[in-house]
Amino acid sequence: MIGHGRSRLGWLQLPAAVAVLVIAAGVTAAESPYRIGVITEAWAGNHPALEGLKEGLRERGLIEGRHIAFDVHFTRGISDATAGAAAALVKAGANLIFTSGEGAVLAARNATQNIPIVFTLVGDPVAARIVKTLARPGGNVTGVTSLVPELAAKRLEILKTLAPEIRRVWFVYYEGGVADATALGNLLNTAPKLGVEVVGKAVNEAMRDIEARNS
Repeated sequence: MIGHGRSRLGWLQLPAAVAVLVIAAGVTAAESPYRIGVITEAWAGNHPALEGLKEGLRERGLIEGRHIAFDVHFTRGISDATAGAAAALVKAGANLIFTSGEGAVLAARNATQNIPIVFTLVGDPVAARIVKTLARPGGNVTGVTSLVPELAAKRLEILKTLAPEIRRVWFVYYEGGVADATALGNLLNTAPKLGVEVVGKAVNEAMRDIEARNS
């Protein structure tokens, strides 16, 4: 199942719904807590998608510590650390890996072709070669996509409507992200029609790279 994220509320609900479908049978049959490994490039373990997952599982009567155990790896924006996190979860015997972001899901897929992987916050999983198609993802990977490339131009239009005086927009994106690069192209095509200049800023290591460029 692949869903299209539509709002912040959607991001808090959809990942839980997708993950529950994958793990429900395993939780029921498991004698010990079902182990969910988590990889996110966030700066802390309380990522909104993960909190939404936990909330959704609690609503379905799956209690952390009794039915489920989480092993959370957050890499503080360091993309190179995701491979090590994925390898550690495979070695630890995770029953399922839950990821946020393109880099995290690719690292998890490279680490295992057997453990189910559920992703969120991926702009275009087909272009990133994470899944074959949205309808039939194939392999051991499924999840939720935000459709970043398709929605980028519409978001710029909404921004211009809300703040008509805006003339220049700074678009910060991950340099290696396929979806982000496509989104930038869509923004550059739409911007002249709105009388807006879009300035793309590619970063490699999140806040550290942004700070270096501004120093």
